Amino acid sequence: MSSISRFDRSYIREVSIAQNIPITELILRTFYEKIQEPITLLGVSPISPHIVRAAIIAAKELKAPIMFIASLNQVDIDGGYTGWTPRSFIEFLGKEVEKLGFKEPIIVGLDHGGPWLKDKHIQQGYGLEEAMESAKKSIEAALTAGYDVIHIDTTVDPYARNGVPEVDIVAKRTLELIEFAEDVRKTHDLPRINYEISSDRWKFKDIEHVRELVAQVMHGLEQRGLGEAKILFIVGDVGTKVMPGNRLDTNKAQRLVRLAQTYKLYLKTHSTDYVENPEEFPGIGVGGANIGPMFADVKYRTVKKLVEMEEENIYGEAANEKSNILEILYKSIIDDGRWRKYVKGAKDLEELDIGEREFIIGICTRYVWMDPRVHKALSKLFSNLSKISVDGEKILIEEIKKSIRKYMEKFNLLNLVERFKSSK
Repeated sequence: MSSISRFDRSYIREVSIAQNIPITELILRTFYEKIQEPITLLGVSPISPHIVRAAIIAAKELKAPIMFIASLNQVDIDGGYTGWTPRSFIEFLGKEVEKLGFKEPIIVGLDHGGPWLKDKHIQQGYGLEEAMESAKKSIEAALTAGYDVIHIDTTVDPYARNGVPEVDIVAKRTLELIEFAEDVRKTHDLPRINYEISSDRWKFKDIEHVRELVAQVMHGLEQRGLGEAKILFIVGDVGTKVMPGNRLDTNKAQRLVRLAQTYKLYLKTHSTDYVENPEEFPGIGVGGANIGPMFADVKYRTVKKLVEMEEENIYGEAANEKSNILEILYKSIIDDGRWRKYVKGAKDLEELDIGEREFIIGICTRYVWMDPRVHKALSKLFSNLSKISVDGEKILIEEIKKSIRKYMEKFNLLNLVERFKSSK
């Protein structure tokens, strides 16, 4: 029994175990093939405990499943920027599920698992062997912790021409990591899981490159005798970018959905943050969609409003007791340095106009919410607000929850378990 199964006692998880079908696949195939009510599973990046808690509460209110997709930068054997290892993250989820009385399905996946998909790989100049070995250790930790979905992403290579590896190289490395994962799974007598392949970050390779990659990987699995390796999702460029005004390019998405259907797979979209047409996803046939930085931004903008309340109610000598959370957040983001990935040529955030600067700060807070300095300041903010009978933490979680609910509703996830039961 996987670690997640110890606290996910939902009806769908029970059916998944009884039928030996990975839970993510069971849900999608039931709704697309049997009930014929298309859905899109929402994947939430576990950026901080507040975002995780808000996602679980949203799913509880809607009686919907929730899927967490943890990148190597977020959750890994070294703690990532959240401080969670795969095992400690699963343990945290178990405690939250019990505390909140959550009874719906909970799915956990590894996002972008592969060489050079962890900032450390690039920063420390890892070569291929070292990057692949690191990715394997991370995949093993995710599997033994009980993850349900593993995204194998080998589309990055700083040593390839223009940093873009060719299809045959991506396919070869993808197969190597899937074969490794299956060996780990069988060695530890773990249940079957689902895999996700390709990426939206592959320098926006066109659909023909994705088509060739999927063909090579599916053929390679057959050649290697890996029939139990259950690929479920493919990823590709659907025009989405992490920025306000984001929209799904429905033409690109439909072409990728048709490609996926050829192999009885589903399209998963990434960079779905701020997307303005979420209601179109299920109808097109998008099986899953990931959102992350946007929720960090929602958290940041809510904290700014809470700071206004704090400042309005602190006077005289008490002003020395301000949380200073915004100043500490800003310094932590500057110290972290990853904001530079989003700004070409700027030497300082102050060079940007205020709108762009606030957006960059918002999405980059995800790297520092778990920084001890930030955590301490946020606790101080909540403490100050409590003195004027304001539950700042409750307000914060409520705002994040509302943004998550919006996507769950548009993705047709309301009352999913009851609808699943009616199909039996």
